[in-house]
Order: sequence, then C-alpha cells, then structure tokens
Amino acid sequence: MSEDTSSSSKRSLQFSVELPSPQSATFENISPIKSLNPYQNKWTIKGRVTHKRSINPYSTATKNGHVFSFDIVDTKGCEVRVTCFDEIAELHSDRVEVGSHYVISKGSIKEANTRYNKLNSYLEIIMSGASILKCCGHEEVPNQEHSPFILISEVFQVTNNTLVDIIGVVVHVGDIIPIHRKDGTQTQKRVVRINDLSGSPIDINLWGPTSHQRGLELKNMLTSDSVLILVVRNARVGYFNGKVVNVIAATTLHINPPFLEAEPLILRGNLPLHTPYFSAAITHINGKYTRMTISSIRERMSVKPETIETTLLVVLRFVNVTNKTLYYIACPLKVNEKPCKKKCTQQVDDSWFCPRCEMTMAECNYSYLLPMKLQNVTGTIWATTFDEVGTQLINKIAKELCALQNDTITTQTPCSMINKLVSHRYSFTLLVSTNTCNSESKMKVTINKIYFVDYKSECDALLVEIACLSTQA
Repeated sequence: MSEDTSSSSKRSLQFSVELPSPQSATFENISPIKSLNPYQNKWTIKGRVTHKRSINPYSTATKNGHVFSFDIVDTKGCEVRVTCFDEIAELHSDRVEVGSHYVISKGSIKEANTRYNKLNSYLEIIMSGASILKCCGHEEVPNQEHSPFILISEVFQVTNNTLVDIIGVVVHVGDIIPIHRKDGTQTQKRVVRINDLSGSPIDINLWGPTSHQRGLELKNMLTSDSVLILVVRNARVGYFNGKVVNVIAATTLHINPPFLEAEPLILRGNLPLHTPYFSAAITHINGKYTRMTISSIRERMSVKPETIETTLLVVLRFVNVTNKTLYYIACPLKVNEKPCKKKCTQQVDDSWFCPRCEMTMAECNYSYLLPMKLQNVTGTIWATTFDEVGTQLINKIAKELCALQNDTITTQTPCSMINKLVSHRYSFTLLVSTNTCNSESKMKVTINKIYFVDYKSECDALLVEIACLSTQA
C-alpha cells in the first residue's frame, strides 16, 4: 500500500470515528451495557473508561498488526471491554483517556475470550471503521452502582480466578521482589497486606508498573498515626502459599476513598495482623483458614474441582513406611534465595544430578516424603507430608532419621518413632487440589502446616467466647 493510499485510508477512518468536543456530542437512545447481545446491529452505550492498555503488536498465520483495548463501566456498574485492531488501534490508543466518558456505537459484539478477558461480562466489543466513538469529557456519572464489597474472611471460601471487590486497612507494604517467569522473562511484585473487621488479613499482589507506582505511594503513606484505607475492585483470587488477591489489568485501586464502607474501618483504627480474640479454635491460631470435615472436602471437590486450603482436625491412623517412602534425595542448592529441594538422580560415578538446577553435586540433602492416612468421624483421607511438617512431626530432620536405619546400637528405629505418632490427634492445614490422569480425576492432598492440639486451652478459650456471645445477646 502506498503512502498516499495509507493516508487516505486513515483520513476516512478519522472522519467516521473522530472525537468531537463535549459540546457537539449528542447522546440519544443510550442502552445499558447489560442489554448488549451478539445479535444486535443498532446500539449505543455510554460509560467511563476505567482502564486502558498500551497498543501491542500481534501476529497470526495470515497477518501481523496491532491491538489496543480499554474497559468502560456504565452508571449501573456493568462493564465491557472494547478492542481495536490495526488502524483503529493506532487512531484511538492516544485519544482514549482513563476517567473520561465516551459514547460508543456501531461495533460488532462477540463472546469474550475468558483467557484474556477477566471482566464480569461475557461479551466484548470490536470496533470497526464504521464505529463511532464520542468523548463526553470528565463528567461525573450520577448514582453509579457497584457490586458490594465482601469480607476478607469470605475470600478464603471463593473459587480461584474469581473476581472480587474488597476494602480494608493497609497493615503492611512490602518491598519490590523480582519474579522470574517460566518463559524466561522477569517482572516485579510487591505485596500489600490489608485487614478488615472480620479479622482475616490477606495479601494483595501488585505486579509490574503497579508495584512501582501505586505500591510506592502506599508505602510512603503508611504510618502508625493514620488509618490507610485501600479499595480493590475487580481483583482476581489466586493461590500462593495460601489465598491471595492479584491485581490484574481490569483492577482499579482507590486509596482513602470517600465510601460509606470505609467509615467503620476508620472508626476502628489501625487493625492488627490477626484477630485479637478467640474464634472456633483453629481460626485463632491460623487467622485465615476455616475448619472442614473429610466428607465436606470430598463433597466440595466432587461438585467443582478447584484448589482449596482448609484446616482439618483428625486422628493419624497410618503412615506408609514401606519401599523407602520416608524421604527422598533432595537438591541442597538455592533458587531465588529459597532451597531447591528438587528430587535428584544418582549418576554412574555416585554423584547426584538436579534436573531443575542442571548441576551435578557430590552430596545431597534428605527431605521427608510421608504418605499418611487421616481419619475423623466423617471418613478417611490420604495426605502427603513434606520436609517442614515432617521435621515438626518427628522432631528430627530426615538425614538423622536415615542414619538410624544404619545404626545397629540404638533401640530407636524409624518405624518405632513413627508408630508413636499414630492414634494421636492433630490439626493440619491442608492444600487440596484435583489432578486428571488418563481421563480420571484424583484428589491430591498435601499437609502444609501442623498444630499440636491442646484441648484444655481450646475448651477454655471456647467457653470464654461463648460467654461473650451470650452477654452480647
């Protein structure tokens, strides 16, 4: 295509989608975003831009080009993503501004790709050369409705990848941490911890530029004298050593907002990291996990396979000590300042090779791998314990337990030490997930933490809580 032809094409696009001044823009027959459907030809919507992405190149088998998208929300709190390609993307990437309001019409409506689009909308608008995009300025949208905030304690019961809106008091802002992705690239993360009146703190992960800009702003504003309120909308629930909330492209952050929901938090003042009172035994110790039974875990996983973290009060019935399943040979090196612990393979020259670090070493560590059968009144379940919990449970590191197998003098053996653990009650924090192998789903249970149950303190604290509740009633 020649330069003249390209310029002519761009002029025609500008004519059909030019952004007029607010005075010349007329708005008639505005439809709510909620009413859109893929079979509509004539529609007009109006909304405020909540987020815009930079223009990026894309490549397919047939062509190369550029893509640009932005998200808008209307007065009812409904949102939708608008995507532009090639010349349309180049035209609007600099003109669309976050916070401004626009009228949009004459675009195609299609089903959103949930792999990339995490908004609470199953549709997406694709703008064409005939589309109209008119700016209405920075006017305030009256009576704007939002989805209600949920308590942080409720987030721990939400399925991963769900979008949530939460509000809380900032209790900690961490430093920026470099994160290495699987594809070899690197990004940055900053963890912001918030708490609310439910007494359950949760970590908010800020990624990329957000970790630098908003993260630094929060860190500078966090003091012990004032209450710092953070609103997080359209954030995605995830899992990393417990439930977390990830800030994504569609997420909006508000610091010290003039919301009615913020007033009780401001009056309460700076909240502690954990609940200062006793609640349902394990919740007091753990702060963020709820207790479940084995039957309720099986029922929940059968309805909707997901990854959940819960606390289980059980009796240890059996530990599988056959076939040298007590431990495995683990890599002693560190990756990102954390122990690798990848299983090593023995070479011909009796050295050990780590497939993760791709290094050979003369000696390795020993790491626990204990398959255990747990039981309560609702049933039994198999779970696996790794090194940290295994060391707490047996009160010896795996290398010491391995040395006992070759010691002919001591009366202690690995089997005798483990048998002493059987038939006692423990409180375990479990990570439960579902794996699919050969079209068959299997439940995988890993023990993350262990709490040795003190029944006297549990009962005393529970009686205190019941007395407080009775007084309030």
